[in-house]
Amino acid sequence: MARGAFFNIPFHGHTNATFPVVRELVDRGEDITYYLTDSFRPQVERAGARFHRYESTVEEFLKSGTAGFLPARMPAESRAVIPQLLEAVLAQRPDYVIYDPLCLWGQLLANHLRIPAVLFRPTMVVAPTGASLDFMKSRVAMFADLFEQAGKEIAGLRQEYGLPPTDLWGMLSHEEPLNLVCVPRSFQPGGESFDERYVFVGPSIRARGDTGDFPLAHLEGGPVLYISLGTIFNNWPEFYRMCFAAFGGTPWRVVLSTGHQVNVAELGAVPDNFLVRPSVPQLEVLERTSVFVTHGGANSLMESFAHGVPVVVIPQMAEQPLNAVRVAELELGLALQRETVTVEQLRQAVERVSHEPSFREKARTMQREVRDSGGYRRAAEAILAYRDRQSPSAIAS
Repeated sequence: MARGAFFNIPFHGHTNATFPVVRELVDRGEDITYYLTDSFRPQVERAGARFHRYESTVEEFLKSGTAGFLPARMPAESRAVIPQLLEAVLAQRPDYVIYDPLCLWGQLLANHLRIPAVLFRPTMVVAPTGASLDFMKSRVAMFADLFEQAGKEIAGLRQEYGLPPTDLWGMLSHEEPLNLVCVPRSFQPGGESFDERYVFVGPSIRARGDTGDFPLAHLEGGPVLYISLGTIFNNWPEFYRMCFAAFGGTPWRVVLSTGHQVNVAELGAVPDNFLVRPSVPQLEVLERTSVFVTHGGANSLMESFAHGVPVVVIPQMAEQPLNAVRVAELELGLALQRETVTVEQLRQAVERVSHEPSFREKARTMQREVRDSGGYRRAAEAILAYRDRQSPSAIAS
């Protein structure tokens, strides 16, 4: 039995894809310790891993939807988290480390302790070219003060832990000998240019098996439209009222997931063909969905394509604008802009995606590519093969 350490940030978009992989590793005999905040303890333990807590400086920002450009906050997060975990990792003596690209403290710990590391990317690789470069430049301009402070924090941290200097972009674009990417290669811009260090495993989806009291019977008797803006940046009452105006009284059976920041009672009268909940069993809903209106988070997009469902993307944050561009390029759906979307645009986009066969045909092609990518099983196999190529753990004292 080998010991693995999984490091991540307290953000569902970054953790959800990891738990099926952890479960598969545990089922294959690995001893996995997952380092995360208390709110994720139930998910970690359901996946069969040992839970080790840390306190985060960004979790409250995430809960309030005010994190700004999250990568720029991660150097300060690293300074707070590393002292909490260094002794625990030394005591665990892991044979390998797996970490998320935004988990800069995971990268620093692995480098400092000279532990073989795997990079686990829940979304496509953001390369410093084309649309990705334009996106990064826009974010640097928008959050210039945060970037300046982040650069100082990184310089200090890397000096303290005896590591060569780099900047924020250098840490975010860092590569490991094994890089797992949770999209099919065909979804990755320039996918064929990535070498054998990159394994495009596609979405990591495992049946959750718990729909709670969600009334799936509501979805019978008409085409299903599912609307969700994800788990963090979803406090947008005006948009939910737009949805009521666009689709109320239509043949659509609408499932609207609002998140927990919105008071549904303040949205006004809910149309009879709507089911409005703070959260829903997404996989089971997508099994019955014709069109998905989404924020464009990687997990949501990949879960949609795994079910052959085309999308209308209204990006909210982070890499979602890049995902929206890729969706439009591959004709998997349509993209709208948060700042300018109207009731009529929303209605027309959904109707077009629903009625033009090419969108569903493209989504079903992507569905086959998702299945062929291998998901959490292929990810676990790649990790175990990588582990077997390493020499016994040699952690610096």
